[in-house]
Amino acid sequence: MPDILRSAQGELHSIDASHFESKAKAQIRLVRSQEDLRVLKKAMMAFTSLQHVQILRLQDEADRHLIDYLQENGADHDRAFDLKWTPACIHATRTMGEALVYARSPFSRFSGPMMNPQSALVIKEKIPQTVSLLSSRLTCLELHFDDGNDLDNRMRELSGLFKTVFEAATNLQALHVGFPSRRPLNLRLEEIFHHVKWERLRAFGIQAWRLHAEEIIDLAKRHNRTLRGLRLRDVQLREGSMWKDVLAMLRSEMDQLDWVSLRRVDYSKHFDELWANSMEVPDYPPGGASDTDDEDNFSARFSLQGNDTDNDAEDSDELSDADTDNGPDANDIALSPDTPVSLPFCTCSRSSFPARADDLGDNGEYVNYMQRKLWEKWVIGRCPEHGSS
Repeated sequence: MPDILRSAQGELHSIDASHFESKAKAQIRLVRSQEDLRVLKKAMMAFTSLQHVQILRLQDEADRHLIDYLQENGADHDRAFDLKWTPACIHATRTMGEALVYARSPFSRFSGPMMNPQSALVIKEKIPQTVSLLSSRLTCLELHFDDGNDLDNRMRELSGLFKTVFEAATNLQALHVGFPSRRPLNLRLEEIFHHVKWERLRAFGIQAWRLHAEEIIDLAKRHNRTLRGLRLRDVQLREGSMWKDVLAMLRSEMDQLDWVSLRRVDYSKHFDELWANSMEVPDYPPGGASDTDDEDNFSARFSLQGNDTDNDAEDSDELSDADTDNGPDANDIALSPDTPVSLPFCTCSRSSFPARADDLGDNGEYVNYMQRKLWEKWVIGRCPEHGSS
């Protein structure tokens, strides 16, 4: 560490090597003594009204400075540092799971926006007898896996665990499962969701997946009586499928749908061509104007009680007049009954949108920003009196 600070030639002048050394020793001491588990158990026992559990990375200012420097000069220091999130995520998941079970926590919402597949395997192996019990309490579940190495095979290993969790989670009202934007998952949708139908599901989201149109259509149809919001972020349609088929079904058969997000949807072949011509590897597709984005907290955005605050700046679209990625008002999925202020009236003649899906400009090859925004509005732009007709 001192050698790296000296070689930085002032770029890390504000960082003291002893800061990292003392922090590393403290972490080793905590893990070996299981003091972290003892404190977590005590905390979970004290939180008798706990609702939401979230596992995140924790970095201080010195960590951020060092990581930024190493990313820019990684080739010189790869041997000195082995910065991996996997061990920390595994330990965090295991200790938190044990503490929640020990305390019989009443939590109903879980968010893991930076999960690692190995951490999920730990749950499967270490506490399988309690997975169904904990899952049955869930009303909101957000899982985003940020490790793209051999992700297809790792997620396939977890298929059985997903089946156990989703079949037990009969109270789910909001669900999101996502993967790195730059590495879409190649598994079929039902290898993860196993044809489960959630009777109370209001908001459903997936991110970074290569799918056939029928896979999306079938899952949406299962929930056409309850689903109010649908997020299909970074979904790439496979060859032979067209987005217009998905859109036509959503408009004609999803009567309860209030909003839909199609952020960065595209066709798989076009997506691969963009990446093949890109020198950088960011978390969003290269080339052309793209939607702005951050990995927002799904469970916080979709408040099941309607009392979460929303920061529009965190998930803004400069070219959009609505936050379609998170639904109307972004902080409420409208579980209360809707009472119209007046009788429905026909707006068919005043609609500026195409009448048919065939007129949406879907060429089956690529999707641009303006098309996505038009499609989002077209899906929910039904006539109050005549529906999609």
